[in-house]
Amino acid sequence: MATFRFGLRNPPLAWRNVAHGGRRSLAAISGAAFSLTMVLLQLGFLQAVRITATNNYDVLDFDVLLTSSRYEQFYGPGFLPLERLRQAEGLDTVVEATPLYASFALWRCPPNPLDDPPDDSAPQPGALSRWLAGSAAPRPLQRRQLYVLGFDLDHPPFHSPILESIEADKARMRVPNRVLLNELSNADFGWQVRDRYHDWELEETAVEVVGGFPMLRGFAADSTVLCSDDDFVRICGYESRETTNFGLLKVRAGTVDETVARLRETLPPDVRVESRAAILASEVDHWVNQTSTGQLFAIGVLVAMGVAAVVVYQVLSNDVREHLPEYATLQAMGYSTPRLAGILVFQAVLYMLISFALAVVIAYVVYQATETLAGIPMLLTRRNLALTFALAVAVGAVTGALTVNRLRAADPADLF
Repeated sequence: MATFRFGLRNPPLAWRNVAHGGRRSLAAISGAAFSLTMVLLQLGFLQAVRITATNNYDVLDFDVLLTSSRYEQFYGPGFLPLERLRQAEGLDTVVEATPLYASFALWRCPPNPLDDPPDDSAPQPGALSRWLAGSAAPRPLQRRQLYVLGFDLDHPPFHSPILESIEADKARMRVPNRVLLNELSNADFGWQVRDRYHDWELEETAVEVVGGFPMLRGFAADSTVLCSDDDFVRICGYESRETTNFGLLKVRAGTVDETVARLRETLPPDVRVESRAAILASEVDHWVNQTSTGQLFAIGVLVAMGVAAVVVYQVLSNDVREHLPEYATLQAMGYSTPRLAGILVFQAVLYMLISFALAVVIAYVVYQATETLAGIPMLLTRRNLALTFALAVAVGAVTGALTVNRLRAADPADLF
């Protein structure tokens, strides 16, 4: 019990320095908290890139994928002869081969408000204002790109819940020029006003929105439309159904690797054959490592940690310089330089730990706002929290160690 009272009445010197540092401590904690918040945001956006990199494939039901040899990523698949799917169906391990058509197309977005839309020549609000206003932001009639997926209505290659949405509206989709619109689209595409707006156009072809489906949107497309393969070929300007973009194969259980190997041997070189796992890994690698989007967020983490290190170093350095007599007194009292160095390191780590707690709270609020307003999946994962915590402790320790050089100027002889 005596030891407990001693611990309370004699808090560590590092904690005293932090608690009674006043503006100095406030500056260190504020600067580091801002930097750590930026780290969490950058990691959150990077995580969103990973999630949305595969969101299109996640909703598709397939084991093996056929694409063009010129395939780059889901939004740039290239063209594939439908004959390749027929050839693939010749293998005894292939249960079903389903074509999927995909292309960007222009969508006529409804104005807001519908009854009194703003004029095209009127000054438009800034990007931040539009983002904060969400679906309530005023906007003129405009055309924007979205992604169109066409498929055989009798063999929809989707998982639940999109499959249920298609089955519910399949009969109406058989009528030409009827489509389903992504319920999670950017507000500009008009899902919220579908019951009041009827002048939809896809590639300047009048269409009717007969229903919706839930699908996460990504960084490359703010909306997606589903339609029959016949509508797709006609509206998107394909010459015939004999040219598709994806071949989705279902195979017998346990034969994925065998099927991939056999298809690579038998199909012409104009086809790329990948297992589901391989194409998912390829998409993540493309968006995270090969595009400027993923690289930008990764660099942002490094820059934010550098800012945090500079802020804490400056505060600690000034603290040591202004309190050299006190540190000299401690040395005269028997405090060794390594012990004083430990105090500085612990003080720096304390700054970072307090800043980390504040950053988590701020980042959580920003995550929720971003997910609501932008429709981007922002997840405060344990992995990102652990990584940020480790970075905070490491930066605090390194910064404190770098400040130790200042202690060499504290000479007890100067006190006398």
